[in-house]
Amino acid sequence: MRNEKKDLILDVENLSVRFETEDGVVYATNGVSIKLEKKKTLGLVGETGAGKTTTAKALMRLVPEPPGVIECDKIVIDGMDIMKMRPKDLESVRGKEISMIFQDPMTALNPVFSVGEQIAESIEIHEKRSKKDAFAKAIEMLEMVGIPGSRAHEYPHQFSGGMKQRVVIAIALACNPKLLVADEPTTALDVTIQAQVLELMKQLKQKYDTSMILITHDLGIVAEVCDDVMVMYAGRIVEQGTLEEVFNNTKHPYTEGLFGSIPNINDRKSELQPIPGLMPDPTDLPKGCSFAPRCPYVRQSCKEEQPEHCHMGGNHYVACSAYKDPNFHIRRRVTVEAE
Repeated sequence: MRNEKKDLILDVENLSVRFETEDGVVYATNGVSIKLEKKKTLGLVGETGAGKTTTAKALMRLVPEPPGVIECDKIVIDGMDIMKMRPKDLESVRGKEISMIFQDPMTALNPVFSVGEQIAESIEIHEKRSKKDAFAKAIEMLEMVGIPGSRAHEYPHQFSGGMKQRVVIAIALACNPKLLVADEPTTALDVTIQAQVLELMKQLKQKYDTSMILITHDLGIVAEVCDDVMVMYAGRIVEQGTLEEVFNNTKHPYTEGLFGSIPNINDRKSELQPIPGLMPDPTDLPKGCSFAPRCPYVRQSCKEEQPEHCHMGGNHYVACSAYKDPNFHIRRRVTVEAE
């Protein structure tokens, strides 16, 4: 779909994840392809239930099988196809080559072990260090994320939400992974702590030359942190490109709807334009475009056929069959200042 790029840290082709349950088959992720260059940050954006977290867990083969079923042509991380790996080999990759910051720092930490022990565990396993040396490095990692090393012997309940998130980041970065997956890392934090955590992640990413996938529904965070953007809806990528391409030349009606739901600080009298309706039931996806029931530009063909990805120039692609009509364009243009 996208042009081949030479220096890729992640190359995923046609990833689909479904959950086979007694109540039916849940189609969580449908034909997702990702190409991420080294040292770049990809923002994966979409509503709750779009399939973002399932996609992230599939990259690490963390989807429980059963009931989960992963189908994919390839998931290559820095030259290694994890779809062909045995469970024991995967253990050596998780935490070392690819690491994940889970969504809720309150539940991501084990309450019966000190934070120092939890950071040191990964270092012991992947770097083959003694307990003493691993704990010493754990103290260094704590100080690197802005927590005094003297607190390494304390337990998660003794830390605030923002501090816990810093500990989780320290665990994720302890073995200098080549790819970091951050699943809504600031959702449970207040605004000022969010800004601190994001700045910390940017600094550490630059220091370690780490590539990153940032999962979020906050377009402001994407504008601040990401180089590339993928917009996900009902398990499919509906628009993708560089930050500037997607933000300043929005093409998909769903992406337009996301921007329309953001308050305009330059025009405080303007009304929000929420997207009507709800995301479709993943056990009963529409025959055609999944967004058709909510789309203001829907055509009959949209209800009958799956949209193909149309190339809009550069790295910009959009999955919208309306673009088969050369005269089609969305009514509003959204311009967002991207750093």
